[in-house]
Amino acid sequence: MERQKIDFVVGLFVVFAAVSVVYIALRAANLTEVDTGGYSLRVRFENIGSLTENAPVKSGGVPVGRVGEIVFDDEEYTAWVEVRIDPQYEFPKDSILAIVSSNLLGGQYVAIEAGGDDETLKNGDQVEGESALVLEHLISQFLLNKAEE
Repeated sequence: MERQKIDFVVGLFVVFAAVSVVYIALRAANLTEVDTGGYSLRVRFENIGSLTENAPVKSGGVPVGRVGEIVFDDEEYTAWVEVRIDPQYEFPKDSILAIVSSNLLGGQYVAIEAGGDDETLKNGDQVEGESALVLEHLISQFLLNKAEE
């Protein structure tokens, strides 16, 4: 009888541990967020670096939305990124959207620097974004310049 109790407690612990690991994995992948509506912008970037779908959109370090679909335009050789902004946030039409790095490991997100225009961005607006700085390109440019000296 004592062995059955121990097996039962160990089984509960294993199930709890498995559920916890799945929850943490979903949180890390940003898959637990629920879409609450809001509005979408289409932003064109020359280079998106390692930006991925579901990456955060932040303004002043505060999450204000998520990256939606990322599509390659094979006519202009650029990327179109859908940016979904939560409904409680409004940004001026002259705001700057840029891809920035969140850490040294390459995680990137879209940052919004608010402008001063009286008109605000609306659902479906198309915006020109500032592309990601790719560290490898900067290093190769630096080495190329040093080699020419």
